[in-house]
Amino acid sequence: MASSKKLKLSAAQICGWIVWWIVTIVLIGVAFISYFFGDSQTDSSLFWVVLATFAVLYTIQQILAAIAIRHLHTNNNYVWPIVLIVMAFLGSFVYVIPGIWALIVNNPQRNSPRKSN
Repeated sequence: MASSKKLKLSAAQICGWIVWWIVTIVLIGVAFISYFFGDSQTDSSLFWVVLATFAVLYTIQQILAAIAIRHLHTNNNYVWPIVLIVMAFLGSFVYVIPGIWALIVNNPQRNSPRKSN
């Protein structure tokens, strides 16, 4: 039997995954409601073009968010937390929570050993 390696998640990553799932459920719910409970405008081709555009954009955003959350603390850098913060301004604003949290955790001055005089 092969041993499986457990991935230890930080609190910021857990928060990020919670936010990711909430955003995903809301997006699917909005798409479901707009499709099944929309008015007669759902018959127009413009509706489907707009819906497809938003679906593609938010799918790309969710994939990028999943990658960013997974690599949030890679080498204690600032790249992936900043990606989440930028995504918060471009779409789902709640991604700012794990982004700022990871910036605080990844602070190199806080993580480096202190020099004693």
